[in-house]
Amino acid sequence: MMKISYCLAVSVCGVVMSASAATFHVNPVAAPGGDGSSSKPFATLETARDSVRAARKAGKVASGEAVEIVLAPGDYVPMEGFALKPCDGGAYESALVVWKAAKAGTARIVGGVRVPMRAFSPVTDESVLARLPEEARGKVLQADISAILPGKVPSMAAAFGGTPTAPLLFLNHRFGTLARWPNSDYTSFSKCVDHGARIKMTSGGGSVNKPGAFIYSNPRAKRWNFAEGVWMNGYWTHDWSNHSVKAASYGAENGTSDVIRLADSIPYGVLGGTWGRKDRRFYVFNLLDELDTPGEWYLDRARKTLYICPPEGGLKDSDEVFVAVSGAPLVSAKDIAHVRFEGITFEYAYGDGLSIAGTDVQVVGCRVACCGGSGVLLHGDRNVMRGCEVVQVGRVGVSANGGDRKTLRRADSVFEDNHMHDFGVFQRTYAPGFGVNGCGITLRANVVHDAPHSAVLYGGNEHLFEYNNVYRVLLETGDAGAYYTGRDWTTQGNVLRFNYTHDLGAGGEIANTMGFYFDDCDCGDEVYGNVFHNVSRGIMVGGGREHPIRNNVFSRCLIGMSIDCRGMTWKHWNSAEHGGPSWLLEDKAKAFDYTNGVWAMRYPRLANIMNDHPREPLYNPVENNVFIDCQKEILVLDRIAPLARMAPIAGNVVVNTQGTNGVKCASIDARIASGFTVLNGTTNAPCAFGFADAANGDFRLLPDAAILKACPAFRPLPIARIPNWDNGNHSR
Repeated sequence: MMKISYCLAVSVCGVVMSASAATFHVNPVAAPGGDGSSSKPFATLETARDSVRAARKAGKVASGEAVEIVLAPGDYVPMEGFALKPCDGGAYESALVVWKAAKAGTARIVGGVRVPMRAFSPVTDESVLARLPEEARGKVLQADISAILPGKVPSMAAAFGGTPTAPLLFLNHRFGTLARWPNSDYTSFSKCVDHGARIKMTSGGGSVNKPGAFIYSNPRAKRWNFAEGVWMNGYWTHDWSNHSVKAASYGAENGTSDVIRLADSIPYGVLGGTWGRKDRRFYVFNLLDELDTPGEWYLDRARKTLYICPPEGGLKDSDEVFVAVSGAPLVSAKDIAHVRFEGITFEYAYGDGLSIAGTDVQVVGCRVACCGGSGVLLHGDRNVMRGCEVVQVGRVGVSANGGDRKTLRRADSVFEDNHMHDFGVFQRTYAPGFGVNGCGITLRANVVHDAPHSAVLYGGNEHLFEYNNVYRVLLETGDAGAYYTGRDWTTQGNVLRFNYTHDLGAGGEIANTMGFYFDDCDCGDEVYGNVFHNVSRGIMVGGGREHPIRNNVFSRCLIGMSIDCRGMTWKHWNSAEHGGPSWLLEDKAKAFDYTNGVWAMRYPRLANIMNDHPREPLYNPVENNVFIDCQKEILVLDRIAPLARMAPIAGNVVVNTQGTNGVKCASIDARIASGFTVLNGTTNAPCAFGFADAANGDFRLLPDAAILKACPAFRPLPIARIPNWDNGNHSR
C-alpha cells in the first residue's frame, strides 16, 4: 500500500513509501528543487540526507520505519566529504537506512575534481623541455589547474611516512605516480658518512634534529635539481621501516665526493645497525627531471601547472584525470547504527574512503578505490563488510575494531568475501590489507594480495581468521609476516584455520619473511589446517607460548617453521630499560587485571604466567603437520629450548617428493626426530604421497593417500571453501 507524499516546510520532500520502507531517489544530473520521487529526484546526497531528517522530525517517516535512498548512475561529489550523524541511522536491525546504487557499481561518490581533457596541451616551454628526459620530449602534456587549487599550494613536506602532501592525482582508476627514478624498483647505496638520528636528547632536556648522509656515486644524480627539491623514499636502515625525506644537498663533504645529505631526520637513521640486506634501497621522486613514463606526473606548485606523461597514444575523451586535495573521508559517521551502503563505488580521495564507527553498519558489494589514506575504517559491534573490493589505497585496506577487551565482550563483526589488493601504496610498511583490533572479529574467505608488507596485522582477543587466500604480499619487506601480531602476552584466544598463504615475496637464504609471525613473545594463537606454499618460513613463534600448531601443510618452504627462545635471552622481554615502553609484557597484562575475574577464568595459564617460567616458549604443541619439500630446515629450535617442559612435537610427516637426490632433503633436529615420519620419493619417480599436485599448490588428497597412513590423525582440508582455489591456479 502506497502512503501519501508530503510537502514539508523545511524542504520539498516527496517520499515514495511502501508499508515497510520510505524510498528517496537521488540523481546527480537532476534539476534543483526535486522532491525525492523517482520522477523528481534530489540532486545531491546532502539534500537527500537532510530531507530524511526533516521527514522524520515532521513525523512523515515513522521512527521505526526503514528508509532506502537510491542513487542513480553518475558521480556524486561532496567536496569536503559526506558526513552522517547518529540521527541518520535506523531504529533497529530490521529497520535499516540503506544507501544503495540503483545498479551496483554505477553510482560513484568522488572526492576529487575532474581535470577536463581540453585543459591539456603539449609542453612548448623550452626551459621545461630541456629538463625532461629526451625520450619524453614531445609526449608530456601540461594543464593550468589554478581553478582547482585556489589559494597557496603547500610545499611537499620535508619528511613523512605515508601519503605525500596534497594534492594527489589519479589517472584512469589508479594513483598517478609522482615522477620518479628508477621507474620501478629501487636503486641502492652501501656507504654512510653520517648515520643521523630520529631524536637525540640533550642534557638540558631538549632535542636535536640530526639528519644523516650517505655516498651515492651514480652519475644519474647529477641531472637532479637539488636546489628545487629532490625527495627520496627508502628503507634506510631496516627492511620493515620505510620513510620519505627531502635531500638537503649533493656534492663533496670533507673530501668525500657524491654525498647526499638529508634535510630531515628519519626513524632509525641511515644504515643505523641493520641486519639482512647490506645495501639500503631508495628511489627519488617528485622530479620534473624524471617525468618520462606513462602515468607519471609533476606539479609546479608555485605556478599551479600540472605536467603528466599520458598513456600510450595520448589522452582520450574517455580517460579520467582527477585531482584530490581534501583530507576528509568520502563518507564519515560516528555513533551511528543500522545503516547499509550497497553497491556504491567510493573513489578518488586524498584521505580515507569510509570512516564509520557504529553498530550494525553494513558495507555490501561496494568498491573503494584510489584513496590516499585508508580504504575503510569500520569500528564498532555487529558490523559487516561483505563482497567488497578495496584497491589502490595509500595506507590500510580495512581497519576493523570492536568489542571490549577489558570485559572480553565480543564485537561479533564479520568481514567476508572481500577482495583486497594494491594497498600500502604510500605507507609501505605496517599498512596491511586488514588491521584488526579489539575482541571477537571474524575475517572469512577474503582474497588479499599484492602489497609491500603484511596482509593482516592484528592484536586483541578471540578473533577468527578462516578460509582466507593471501598471496604476493611482503613484496618489499623483511622480518615481517603475511599475518603478524606481536609483543603482547594478552592477545589470547585467536584462531587461524584453513587459510591459504602462498607465493610471498622477499625469499632468499635468510628466510626473513613468514606466513604467520607471532613476534616478540606474543601468546595465544591456535593454528589449525592452514597451507603455506612457496613461503620463505611458514610460521615463526618468536619466544611466546600458547600456540598449538596442528594439521597444517608446509609446502616448498625454505624453513617450515621455528620456535625461538628470545624471551630467555633478550633483556627486552619485560624491561622498559632495555626494550622501551613497547615491551613491558607484565604491565600490559596487569592493565586487564589478568589474574582475576573474567581474564583469569578465560585464560588460566596466562593468570599464572609469572609463576610458570614466564620467559620460556611453553605450550606450543606441533602435531600432525605435513612438511613437503622444505629446502633447509623443518622445525628450527634454539639450542637452549627447554624441551622437557615444552609441549609435544609428535605425529608429523616430512615428504621429500624426489628424495635426497632431488630437492634437498631438509634437516630434522635430532632432539625431536622421533616426532617426524619421513617419506621419500625418487628423482625418477617423484611422489607427493597422496596430494593431487603439491608442487603446483593443489593440496586435495586423493583416495588412499599415503599421507593418511603415515599420519592417521591428519584431517583433509576443506580447500573448496577457500576463494579462488581452482586446482593449481590460485589467483584472482
